[in-house]
Amino acid sequence: MSECVSLDPCRMFEHGCAFVDCAKYCEIEPNNIEYRMRSHTVSAIVNSAFACEIFLKALLISHGAPEKILRGEKGRKGHDLSYLWEKFKEYDNETALSMEQNMKNWFNSKNENMFYEMLADISNAFEYWRYIYEKDSCKINLNFLSGFRNLLKETCCKRVHGKSWTDYIQNSGE
Repeated sequence: MSECVSLDPCRMFEHGCAFVDCAKYCEIEPNNIEYRMRSHTVSAIVNSAFACEIFLKALLISHGAPEKILRGEKGRKGHDLSYLWEKFKEYDNETALSMEQNMKNWFNSKNENMFYEMLADISNAFEYWRYIYEKDSCKINLNFLSGFRNLLKETCCKRVHGKSWTDYIQNSGE
């Protein structure tokens, strides 16, 4: 398959939503899994982090960012959420600041650096947590990851479809 496909924020959004569904499936205990293992939480983390990445990339493309930004510097930052967040801020600082404040309010935090500290903890989660069985220690705030994932989904839906997630799913059959 060597055909060149232009990146479509709508398709990217749907792809991100599928990874959110997979993450949520792994988060629900224990009714949906035949035999629950601790690694299902890891699967939720990896899928959540990847969904965040896709939503950020869809937001960037929807603002006209060139495709090379999505891959990062020399291809090394394509999964780095902090890098993608900084690039998003360059294209839509107002929305980014609003989202940062929303997360800070959600955590009821007085710490001005809270968003960036927690973003740093999840920034490389997609790569790091896929191989967690090779590590001796780890740290992540699952609430921040899932909250950020959901906020990105909502923001991306508004940007690419012009409506909230609730309106999108209620009117998806039309």
